Amino acid sequence: MTIESLHAATQYSDYKGGAAADRADGVAPAEWLRQKGHINNSEFLVGIDFSVGENHGVHRDPVHVTFLIFDAGSYDTVAEHIASLPVDEPVPVRRVSLELTLAEFFALFKRVNVTLTPLEVMQGRAYSYAD
Repeated sequence: MTIESLHAATQYSDYKGGAAADRADGVAPAEWLRQKGHINNSEFLVGIDFSVGENHGVHRDPVHVTFLIFDAGSYDTVAEHIASLPVDEPVPVRRVSLELTLAEFFALFKRVNVTLTPLEVMQGRAYSYAD
């Protein structure tokens, strides 16, 4: 059994930050996984790990996407099940790892925002500017 955490990191992690995304109006990630036969009706998407391999000035598809799947029985109990687990124990998930084009990955979302900074003191910090 391998234990990992849902935490972004690269080889050097020169830039760190955060990300947020809105589900697509058409086919959001969980629905897309169901349509492709990767998850069933009692399983739920609880995390996504998106990685781009080594680029040297030019992006080349594919990108690597790992979907973390939790079997909870019903949508109403997913958070309840996870919250009931001891905090010091890992959440048992099934991983679905796929290679997608960058366009296929971003098509799963309506909007995506990523922030990156090389300075830890800038993470979440308010800033002002004049145009």
